[in-house]
Amino acid sequence: MSRLASKTIKFESSISTEIKDDLITLKNSKGELNVKIEKGVKLKIESNEIFVERENDLFKANQGLVWSLVNNAVIGLTKGYSRKIEIVGKGWRSEVKGDVVNLQVGYSHPVSFKFPKGITATQENPGQFVLSSIDKQLLGQVCANIQKIRPVEPYKLKGIRLEGQYLRKKVRKTAGV
Repeated sequence: MSRLASKTIKFESSISTEIKDDLITLKNSKGELNVKIEKGVKLKIESNEIFVERENDLFKANQGLVWSLVNNAVIGLTKGYSRKIEIVGKGWRSEVKGDVVNLQVGYSHPVSFKFPKGITATQENPGQFVLSSIDKQLLGQVCANIQKIRPVEPYKLKGIRLEGQYLRKKVRKTAGV
């Protein structure tokens, strides 16, 4: 069991915080993130530290969830998050233009994917591009949606994948006796 929720979340003085009802708002020059405060959890802010407390032991899971979400928001506003997407396949490539990526991944037509607000992309080479955001959850969802366009097939491992993603190659069938 994790005991991270008992630790405080330290943030820079450039981040302003505001708690209203069951929502905490964190903002700085990079943007603004809202985190919902779950039932049975209370937040206290004292001198650039956020304390996450629970009413009783029944809300232990909620305390851990809120701590993790607020911590992710603080990290996103200070450092940001990025994921590298790789396209593996002969002749397959991508091209980033503004907030749209055009993917040529073995279909008869190129597939265009428009990024939602809050996501930026940079092209490294025709087979790779990097997505960046301050919102970890949004970034992960966009990566999953892009991977759905052409999932990695298990025999040749061709498809759209995240850098460092573990993939297990299947062995092809052999002629039986």
